[in-house]
Amino acid sequence: MDRIPQTGAIDKLPVVELTTTLERFVEPVLMHLPEKRLREVAKLAVQGIIGGQSPLVTQMARGVAREDETIWPMAKRMYRFIWNERFSHRELLKGLYGIAQRTVAEHAPSHLVVALDPVNFETPYTKKLEGVSTVMKSTPPGPKGQKRLTPGYPAMTATVVNLPEPVVTYANWFSYVTEDFVSENREIYRSIRITRALFPHAELRFVADSGLDDQKIFRQMALVDAEFIIRACHNRKVEVYNERLDRWEEELLDDLTATVPLVMRLQVAFTHARKVRVADIALGWLMIRIPGTEQILWALVAHEAELDRDLVLITNVPIHTTRDAETVYTEWRFRPQIEHTYRFDQEDGLDVEDVRVQTMERMRRIFVLILLAALFVYHIAHTWPRHMVLWLRRLGGKLGRPSDRDGPYVLLAGIRAVLISAVTLSFVAEHPFPRLGDTCG
Repeated sequence: MDRIPQTGAIDKLPVVELTTTLERFVEPVLMHLPEKRLREVAKLAVQGIIGGQSPLVTQMARGVAREDETIWPMAKRMYRFIWNERFSHRELLKGLYGIAQRTVAEHAPSHLVVALDPVNFETPYTKKLEGVSTVMKSTPPGPKGQKRLTPGYPAMTATVVNLPEPVVTYANWFSYVTEDFVSENREIYRSIRITRALFPHAELRFVADSGLDDQKIFRQMALVDAEFIIRACHNRKVEVYNERLDRWEEELLDDLTATVPLVMRLQVAFTHARKVRVADIALGWLMIRIPGTEQILWALVAHEAELDRDLVLITNVPIHTTRDAETVYTEWRFRPQIEHTYRFDQEDGLDVEDVRVQTMERMRRIFVLILLAALFVYHIAHTWPRHMVLWLRRLGGKLGRPSDRDGPYVLLAGIRAVLISAVTLSFVAEHPFPRLGDTCG
């Protein structure tokens, strides 16, 4: 970018501001790379993913300013970075986690709400790539709206969701068929353990959907002194304390939650597909434990009368008052934010499922680079002054209508427009358009 002629219209573009912010943002990543050239290419790779809006190396190379007539020299630099044996994806992950530690230290929250979520990435038509697995996908659905089996790769992330900007405390792109795979439960435990290692003194509260309703995971939370709020999906046997008889009695969870007194009511707004629905929710709770264990748990029931539907949350956060119950329910509702981040990585955002390198190590490197690019867009949204962010959104296509949503997609389009404009100007400065009568090259 420093070779772009800083005259005329280019002075009015926030090129310097973007590149300076990017360099500071990825600084924890650069610290773990062994030499200056690799550090420079790492910055260019993140910038290229945003500018090209793609994880394809040739698209990344198009999103970076260059002096050459073709993108091939830049693409070779990025290929060498992805293939380089002097470091591994673990160095990139250390930098990703370093960004998380720095961001948490800057915001200094009273506690961290961390969303755990396994996700499957689809690579259609793939048969022979290293580690390709068979995964279950529900979006887009099958011909009859059902989930479907498809070639792809599973991944696991842990994301702090109660800060102004999301940060990742664990990420792994893995395979069911490689030798280093043990089980998905081990991936979940690693995400819990590494998050605790990154924040040894923080109060951690993990939130997760029904896929993590497993008493082994409940025990793993206790091992790292963490709290959890997990949606129940099993009608398991639990023990409930009978105060009159002073003993624990075994019951089915569904039978207990169907009769729990609903002692608190509140109105909650749900947003889906840009539509807001206000629901009346009634909350009730009871203390339980799993048979054969001493771990005290609580079951929180959220009943929506209009749909006659119950949401049951299992937690080790003590619930003694209506305020405790409201806090548990409210913090569990942070969890869908991780799904918004996934969609930004996958669909009209950065298109992570279009990764086309052929080994697990190279896939993992690009996966981390995509996460860095996505987090950088969120970082711009929450750290730049409001009028600057609005300018980028307008450049990216903000309509200015009351129905507009200020999500990351329009902001990404605005940042990309700035970067592509800079690339174009740097190219034409060295290689002006060959008009009639001129020669090419």
